[in-house]
Amino acid sequence: MQPSAPDQTASLRDLLRRTTLAGAQRRAVLLHVDQLPPSLAKPHHQRLARAALNSLAQADRAQQFELSRGRLAIVWRNREGHELGRAMAALDHLLADLPPEQAVPPGQLVSVFDLPEQAPWLLDELIERPHGEQDGAPEPTRTPDATLMARLEQALAQADLSRFMRWRPVLHVTGPTPTPAWEERYVAARDIGASLCPGYRIKADRWLFHRLTRSLDRRMLALHSFAQGNSPTGPFALNLNVASILSPEFLRFDAALPGTLRGKVTLNLQAIDILADPASFTFARNFARTRGYRLLLRAPSPALLSVFDLAAAELDYVQVPVTAALQADPASLRKLLPRPTMAVLTGLDPDSGPAWARANGFSLVRGK
Repeated sequence: MQPSAPDQTASLRDLLRRTTLAGAQRRAVLLHVDQLPPSLAKPHHQRLARAALNSLAQADRAQQFELSRGRLAIVWRNREGHELGRAMAALDHLLADLPPEQAVPPGQLVSVFDLPEQAPWLLDELIERPHGEQDGAPEPTRTPDATLMARLEQALAQADLSRFMRWRPVLHVTGPTPTPAWEERYVAARDIGASLCPGYRIKADRWLFHRLTRSLDRRMLALHSFAQGNSPTGPFALNLNVASILSPEFLRFDAALPGTLRGKVTLNLQAIDILADPASFTFARNFARTRGYRLLLRAPSPALLSVFDLAAAELDYVQVPVTAALQADPASLRKLLPRPTMAVLTGLDPDSGPAWARANGFSLVRGK
């Protein structure tokens, strides 16, 4: 058994501090080897994941650091992104043969930071406080005020939002084996709060948080402008506010959308956003329809569907959590839907859930 590599966290911390003081422009990546799915967690898979970053290790002034839990960090000069694109493509190749239930986008394994702007965040979020340390931590209780939320919005305007982006699959379950339908892409609000406003529950004030999400929508649309190498190549969904569909950022996103993805993008809308301004929703829905987008309602509970006119809303899908009561009486959900196949079920057991959904006439399940 080979001895483990020395932890070079202190050396990386020193480099980041020197980079910040000098104002030197760099990029950094952190490879989360510990996040590889079980079927790829063997030593030779970890070596392959590391080898995927070889193009970065050869970049201008590249420095490599071995960190705890087998993680790897590389810092280099060049903000063009060519080397990063090659590395992400290599990771994508490694993950290509995973079964749908273990699907892991390359972006979930690699965190990217622009330096020196994001040096403090890299130190704080990924080095000083290792990944997973907050698991089981109590829910923050303090409520942020308008001033704090404005500061948070200002900070996020300068941040690399990709570090807060998350991916999870939506699966077809009509066959014996689940198959990918599309990939849901969203911003992890809780991680933003834990990183930038520790101790505060940023969703506590619904209206202040709603304003923040509109700002996040603009950033997320820019991140998926397809001018960057990490843009999706297959069907995907974005969580958006109704107003964001009518924004200049969405028009730019739409103009840059590749023809191969036209008709394959789903816009996930909150029920409360639709109910708050039905006229704006109707206008946004009609515009989105003419551009080939699919629309999904994010229902917080099955009960809301009983007061929501789904047929009049002309939605393609409804995302609904499966409660214990619903599992005991699946027919109650089918009665609320214009068609059972429009349901995207969440909260099901990853092992038994697909079979339960299929047996009860549902065809789509969201993974974790």
